Amino acid sequence: MTIDPILQLTAALTLALVFGLGAVSKFSAWAELEGVVANFRVLPRALVPLVTRVLPPVELLLAIGVLAPATRTAAAGGMAVMLAVFAAAIAVNVLRGRTDIDCGCFRSALKQNLSGWLVLRNGLLMVLAAACVVSPSARELGWSDNFIVVMAALTLFTAYLSVGYVTLKVPPTFEDNYQRSLSRRG
Repeated sequence: MTIDPILQLTAALTLALVFGLGAVSKFSAWAELEGVVANFRVLPRALVPLVTRVLPPVELLLAIGVLAPATRTAAAGGMAVMLAVFAAAIAVNVLRGRTDIDCGCFRSALKQNLSGWLVLRNGLLMVLAAACVVSPSARELGWSDNFIVVMAALTLFTAYLSVGYVTLKVPPTFEDNYQRSLSRRG
């Protein structure tokens, strides 16, 4: 079985963008990351600092690795494993009813609460990783093919981010905060 190289390169570039942005976001919020990882409550406390220090560099290496044909299969396999672990951790917390915690995927504007959508999203990203493992058919790509790959990957990445924004939990209003503060006093 083979895959058209345009499809594989589009999947690889999209994954590189997702994992690259995730890594950069985690590097820029390194001090907060340990709390985010610990808040999932799926790791023994002693492992949390190690995972916190290893996660961003591994994500960045995988993002770079999936772009090179020589390392694409291994990087995509690593991505699929990480995505499955993340999906499992999210699903466990959703089943526990712990949906008000940050997924830790990105930083600032894209802080997302846990939900079934995030589990599905990781599943869709695993499909892209699977496309990177299949052997590409042997055909030369021209400049127009490369343009299509870049535009398709940017479109998928923009859709990925857009859905993230659309599914963000609506923040409480001033009135909601005021009412909560009154209920805590009494």
